[in-house]
Amino acid sequence: MANILFSLFSIILLSSVFSNNAFAKAQSTVKCGMATGYPPFQFIENNMPTGFDYDVLKQVLSQSQQELILMADLWDDTVNRLRFDKLDCITGMEISPEREKYFDFTVPYYFRYTSVFVRDELPSIEIVQDLYGKKISGDKHSITETIWQEKHIKDHFRLIQTQSKDKAMQMLATKQTDAAIMPRAVGLYLAKKYNVKVKIVHSNYRGTPVAIAVKKGNKALLDKLNSALKTLIRSEEINTILSDYQQP
Repeated sequence: MANILFSLFSIILLSSVFSNNAFAKAQSTVKCGMATGYPPFQFIENNMPTGFDYDVLKQVLSQSQQELILMADLWDDTVNRLRFDKLDCITGMEISPEREKYFDFTVPYYFRYTSVFVRDELPSIEIVQDLYGKKISGDKHSITETIWQEKHIKDHFRLIQTQSKDKAMQMLATKQTDAAIMPRAVGLYLAKKYNVKVKIVHSNYRGTPVAIAVKKGNKALLDKLNSALKTLIRSEEINTILSDYQQP
């Protein structure tokens, strides 16, 4: 399914590019990737790409007069495509020291704050220490995992890595795990999707900066993206877009 989505969105957006500008030059197009299962930031709805990071990307490329060729897929596959020159950029990537070895980043346009969710039906779990020895789903290298490592408590948890936040919430909803790690907005969105009542037992005080990533050394594209992004930030257009995806 992932490969079908990958091809489908490329064809859809290529058609859009050349129907709007029949004489668009190849160098004015940007091939950018996004995840398929990371609502409300990057996801697929009604077989079309959507989300806050996707909308920011469209505005940035419009501002810089570049055309978008979008490729949507599982997050790990998307990251590997950028690393091995199959993409020009990825929207909505969290900045980390590990990723800075391979990618350059625009200025951050918002921060994500990660939380630990449990089912509301579990009164015995109220704080992080109540999760010692229990199964927790989430993707690897989250800021929560980093903080737990720094506090020397990471080994107290049974961490189960998943390919997506969607899968992590599914495992929590079906009682395969006792908790799930993900950004607050993502967790609230997915809990509603899977009709599971959740509560937050821990939220990180350190937000993770989010930006558009390019292959390391691609200064020309990075400068274009930064110029457009800074204009959107100064005009507060970023906040207007974000308000469309915030939970009530």
